Amino acid sequence: MKPSNPLAALALLVVTAAAAPPDRTGELHFGLRTSSPEAGASVAAPEEIRLTFTEVPQDNSVAVRLVDPTGELVETGEPTYDADDRTIIHVSVGAPLPAGGYTVAWRGIGDDGHVVRGDFSFSVTAQ
Repeated sequence: MKPSNPLAALALLVVTAAAAPPDRTGELHFGLRTSSPEAGASVAAPEEIRLTFTEVPQDNSVAVRLVDPTGELVETGEPTYDADDRTIIHVSVGAPLPAGGYTVAWRGIGDDGHVVRGDFSFSVTAQ
């Protein structure tokens, strides 16, 4: 029996690894899937902020802050789960927002217990 060639075995391993599908496990972790308003959007003053996560957040783990163009916090309601889909969190906006740029900063905890944070901006157009 002829001994195997270590270089050929290594080359086969490299080719096999390169042909394997990419690791998608990072996509399964808790994070923000979509938002309304969308990041970067210009919209009429929204009555609520809606965040859709990749999985159901742990109970009472989501916090949402809305920051106005001057850097001040905007008063909002408490985050609440959507009645039909617990991956969706709604936050009501108390008063109509004046035109300008706003930032939504959010934090939540997924099933794995890791705290995840993010933010995005949108603009409110003049009425």
